[in-house]
Amino acid sequence: MTKKIDLPVSAEIENILLQYNISAAAYHGGKLNGVDCRELIRLSKPIFAAFQNYLKNVEHPDRCSDDEITKHCTVHTNICSTLDTISSKIRMKYQEPQDEDYDILQKALQNLDYLWKSAGLSYTPKIHSVLVHAMEQMRACEGIGDMLEDDVEHIHQLAAKIEARTTRMKDKSRQAFVQSKIEAIQNCNEIKSKLAASQEEAKRNFKKRNMELDAEQRKKKLKLERDSSRLETLQQLQDKPDSSLPHLKFKTPR
Repeated sequence: MTKKIDLPVSAEIENILLQYNISAAAYHGGKLNGVDCRELIRLSKPIFAAFQNYLKNVEHPDRCSDDEITKHCTVHTNICSTLDTISSKIRMKYQEPQDEDYDILQKALQNLDYLWKSAGLSYTPKIHSVLVHAMEQMRACEGIGDMLEDDVEHIHQLAAKIEARTTRMKDKSRQAFVQSKIEAIQNCNEIKSKLAASQEEAKRNFKKRNMELDAEQRKKKLKLERDSSRLETLQQLQDKPDSSLPHLKFKTPR
């Protein structure tokens, strides 16, 4: 009888993810949270390559063939890369998207639908909303990235800070007035511009600085590399490689 302890595959997969600082969060039901999901998508190529190398070295009479492992890892790598492309376009703000962005998004959505079917994944409400409604909403609103989930989370954090500053006030009317005043100060454009200017002036200027060590330069370089990787995956999937994936089947333990 095959025991779970004899097949520590999932544990090793988790160890591989830990090498990239990706781990399941206990507070999130033992699943990856948003930050870890973004890292998995961003680093999908090296991560799934590591999965593939490990799975091919697993010795078990019921494991699938090397070709099957390669096909499944390739499809899921492409799913992550395609989701990365789609999210980069959906996050664009009002009046930012150009005709080229809509074209790339349309192709990426078609590729995702093709990949999703190839992997045999179920169409959840979230994936349905992306495939069917994302393009329509983007065109109607000329960009829908002005208020996203992380923006809402940031607002919740700001509200919690304001509440913490006034939580000891017994006079509730006074408390509400102070909270409104703090919010008004934080949302004042003039104050925002003054703070930004002050922070810019406080930055140190390096005359002879190695550009490779500059955070802004590294950010631009990484963005160019990521955009290039997205377009490469997008172009590869236009030819729609063989979509038939073998189903993963294992013998029933006795």
